[in-house]
Amino acid sequence: MVVGTKESDKRETSKSIRGRRFMRNIFGIMAALCGLLAVAVPNGQAFTKDSLVWKKCTTCHEPAGGKISRVEEIRTTPEEWTVIVDRMARLHGMDLSKAEMDTLLKELCSTQILSPSELEKVSYLNLLNNPQNMEIAKGADEEKQFITCVRCHSGAKIFSYRMNEASWAKLRDFHIYMLPSIVFQMREMKFVKEADEVLKVLAKTYPYGQAWKAASAKPVGSWRILGYEPGKGNYRGNATISGGSNDDYAVKGSLVFDDGTTENFQGEGTLYGGHAFRTRTTHDGNKTLGAFSFTDGKLRGEHHFPAPDFRTSQSVWYPVSEKAQLLKVSPAFLVKGEQTKLVLEGVKLPAVSADDVKFSKGSVKVLSARRIGPETIEVEAVSRENGLTKADISIKGLNGVPVTLAPQIDSVKILPEMGRSRLNGGRNRPAEGVQFEAVASAKSDAGEVVLGPVPAKFKLAAEIKRPNDDDLQWVGVIHPNGKYLPVGDYGSIAIREYTAEGSGIVKVEAEYKRGERVYPVKPANLIVTMPDYVQRIK
Repeated sequence: MVVGTKESDKRETSKSIRGRRFMRNIFGIMAALCGLLAVAVPNGQAFTKDSLVWKKCTTCHEPAGGKISRVEEIRTTPEEWTVIVDRMARLHGMDLSKAEMDTLLKELCSTQILSPSELEKVSYLNLLNNPQNMEIAKGADEEKQFITCVRCHSGAKIFSYRMNEASWAKLRDFHIYMLPSIVFQMREMKFVKEADEVLKVLAKTYPYGQAWKAASAKPVGSWRILGYEPGKGNYRGNATISGGSNDDYAVKGSLVFDDGTTENFQGEGTLYGGHAFRTRTTHDGNKTLGAFSFTDGKLRGEHHFPAPDFRTSQSVWYPVSEKAQLLKVSPAFLVKGEQTKLVLEGVKLPAVSADDVKFSKGSVKVLSARRIGPETIEVEAVSRENGLTKADISIKGLNGVPVTLAPQIDSVKILPEMGRSRLNGGRNRPAEGVQFEAVASAKSDAGEVVLGPVPAKFKLAAEIKRPNDDDLQWVGVIHPNGKYLPVGDYGSIAIREYTAEGSGIVKVEAEYKRGERVYPVKPANLIVTMPDYVQRIK
């Protein structure tokens, strides 16, 4: 406001004010243009107008400043992007062919994917299997998240997302839109208020951060595979990965297990975001899915035979080179006073004698060493180490691999401690089993140290939870190697109390004999429950 001036002064002052406003507007427009130019450079926006993401997503998600709203405010896994895109097609009419789906996922994951370390923490959801991970809330904030979210979803689904504050905040309304009854179903809590509080914490704990930039390395080449399958043992093999056009690859190889069985496999793989390698292979006629992390020049992960086979194998793929390397020792522990046969595996391993094998620390006597294959050396050794310690074993100056020296085995327990299997629910929901294994541990000042899996024989026993508990009668039997598969369908059994289906809770027991000593094994539980009819919201 201008006070106490002549009319001419008022007009002049008015012109001056309009002039300053005009200049401010000019500067504002220039600044805005500079901002637009800044985000228009290749590093400023993830998707160009020629990309499929732009063509498919901007029909609903309006671009702002060169970026696609919502799409470029989320980073998640390839599996969760699949769920999101599928929802856009099912519920919002996105016209998308299978080939376009594949391209869209690759484009999205080129920048909107979790980093390798972020994805590793939720990797047990990478495969469409029956994961046995026990999700436990850590701290007060996670307890609230579990109360609000984990009653319907797995914790890993929530922790698979990195979003900005605005995107996290929208999840409350999204849930009310998708399931209006949620406010009444969650009637023991004030859902709207408590959900908002949880989402604010998630926005700080799992912020969007920045778009991912993929490394240029590709997994093409020859690979040495070293792995382990619970219930079956160690295996090794070789593979080749070829192609790479549009991040699609051909995969072919073979495996040999400790029990003498072999598997040949071939198929295809896709590399998302430069590090998430997903395979679709056939092992001797059986289809498998694989999820691997391609980092540090290696592939680490697992492949899985879907239900009803449900076998899951963990492995590391090492690039084959001209350089001799020691890669793995099994078993990875020695117990004081026991003569132990160790198998060392690697690439281009030399011929050795007992004098060529060295332990970096601890009192260990090497009794013999011999090469039993071009990639395998057998070592017999005895540890005299009194304490619990880590050491490296090496041969002829090659790189060492870690081994644990333990005074004794203090406990043997069964994992998972509570296995969850699912009854057959028809063609689309086959029975899902559990593979149990026995694991030995030793005590330390910091707690238990896992030594490794040990061969035990398994059986089921009754877990009495109620009068006339007959669960053991209906759940079937477990294989001596710990493999369990439900025998019944998800349907009523007329002669059972309340005509219940073949579900229930039983004990899993095991016996482990080492030399002349029989070790007590802490039992686990097996739950046989209904089919997973709501897989989509995992």
